[in-house]
Amino acid sequence: MPERTSPHEAPSHAIGGERLQLLRCMLADRDWSSDPVLRARLERIVAQLHQQGSFIDEASWTLLADETASYLDYRRLGNLEAQLRGCDRRDLHYTRADWEVSRLAEAALHAHHRQARDGSYVPEPSPLFRIH
Repeated sequence: MPERTSPHEAPSHAIGGERLQLLRCMLADRDWSSDPVLRARLERIVAQLHQQGSFIDEASWTLLADETASYLDYRRLGNLEAQLRGCDRRDLHYTRADWEVSRLAEAALHAHHRQARDGSYVPEPSPLFRIH
């Protein structure tokens, strides 16, 4: 029977080559600046992933998942911004701070769309009143 891995730990080979490449891109991306402590922790996790038979704890997996999800969204919004400006993504200086602003703007736009879809721009009718 194969050895089972605890749900709180995953073997280093559990991360695919594509995800590892994404991590390398994220760490090499100068515009995706992160807190130095966070960056050092991510670099340690990547080093651990290279070691055969090493295990990554649940907190590290969560950090990786959160940071890579944010980075993928950063790339998505950076590509969208480049399209809106009519330039190549490589020519656009788009930073993590820019991404945070874009994220908030996108969230506000989605909230507006929800309000427009679920609400009405027509004011509520005034209640009728009668004079006796």
